[in-house]
Amino acid sequence: MAGLIVTGIHTDVGKTRVAAVLAAGLGWPYWKPVQTGQPTDSEYMQSLGLPTLPERYRFALPAAPLVAAQAEGREVDWAYLSAPPPANPLVIEGAGGLYVPVTEQHFLLDLFAQWKLPLLLVVRPYLGAMNHTWLSIEAIQRRGLPFLGIVLNGTTGDPSEAYFRRAFPVLGELPWAPLHDPKTAFHQSGLAANLLNLAT
Repeated sequence: MAGLIVTGIHTDVGKTRVAAVLAAGLGWPYWKPVQTGQPTDSEYMQSLGLPTLPERYRFALPAAPLVAAQAEGREVDWAYLSAPPPANPLVIEGAGGLYVPVTEQHFLLDLFAQWKLPLLLVVRPYLGAMNHTWLSIEAIQRRGLPFLGIVLNGTTGDPSEAYFRRAFPVLGELPWAPLHDPKTAFHQSGLAANLLNLAT
């Protein structure tokens, strides 16, 4: 596997947390092509001692890349952003969900479709997450993209979590707790058992 993409069903579902666990466990560098808001996710990865590549775009406003760029009087050059990833294998993190606008004509899903790398979908079991998960998977399948499965992030024992385990291919689960040791979490979550064979 030449890398994988970590995307989510919504903003604030824990994509960066899951990406840290994957980067630590797989031993792959982390890369976020476009960052909005501060502090940056790359800085968080560096604080964990994980190898990190610089973003192609970084904007101060915590908003969709299109909106954040416009707030600074800038534009995202699609050809530059969508050029092949700078190395492989990589753990690549998106921004927000699949249909977050990057330019007036492009969404993050268009970026992922151009690279054709396997996708992993981060799900936090909040009210409405079932609908958001089905819609996200439908969008991935419509583009014919390789879909690895979901990661349940922030589990608390809520009754709804049983539905996700029945309905979707679950690659791993991370409880609602501070992330102190991402490499240990890679094994305890089940991600190691489910991904290591695919990553070789």
